[in-house]
Amino acid sequence: MWHDFDSAAASTEAQSRQIAQLLSSAVDRGQKARLAVSGGRSPIPLFERLSNEDIPWHNVAITLVDDRYVPVDHEDSNEALVRRYLLQNRASAASFTGLVGDADDIARSVERANRLTGHIDVAVLGMGDDGHTASLFPDAAQLPDALDPQQVRRYLHITPPTAAHERISMTLAALLAVGHLILPIAGEHKRNVLRKAQEAPTPALPVSYVATQHGVPLDVYWHP
Repeated sequence: MWHDFDSAAASTEAQSRQIAQLLSSAVDRGQKARLAVSGGRSPIPLFERLSNEDIPWHNVAITLVDDRYVPVDHEDSNEALVRRYLLQNRASAASFTGLVGDADDIARSVERANRLTGHIDVAVLGMGDDGHTASLFPDAAQLPDALDPQQVRRYLHITPPTAAHERISMTLAALLAVGHLILPIAGEHKRNVLRKAQEAPTPALPVSYVATQHGVPLDVYWHP
């Protein structure tokens, strides 16, 4: 479902409310709610807004959709971003598990990440101008494995062809096992990329595999 807004602030507020409702409902069902988030700079306002939501955060476990394989205090680390902007205020009561568990060996970090268990109730995605989502980049050597619908691993090592840093990313199969997907985008270019991606699944636009599926609720939040 598309949600169009006139401003970034209005979009952020609506996203935050929906995520809060989804997580609170999961806790009300008698379970620990699980939230996976993406990084970059665009989620910062959402993290700040979400951190103040009235959610039973002590029953919420947060992890990452993907991360760059960098030290956890690196300026490009998604874990650092989450700790700085989301695990604050009321959300400081949530638990958090990052993906870079071994600073010296990405394979061991991926192995450790794949020991994470439990159904993820909500995942907040992002989308690049090239149509990547999570760290599922077009032309990445590991993309066929990451898009394999029979892939049993939740996380894989991904080497972006052009972007900086090796990555650890959720696979398509893992994303399509999430309870609810949220995808915020901004600007006419990204709207056009996503509209193109909705036409048919193609490795040239990895987000298309999320945009064309019908098994998991997907809410797209767009603003100019």
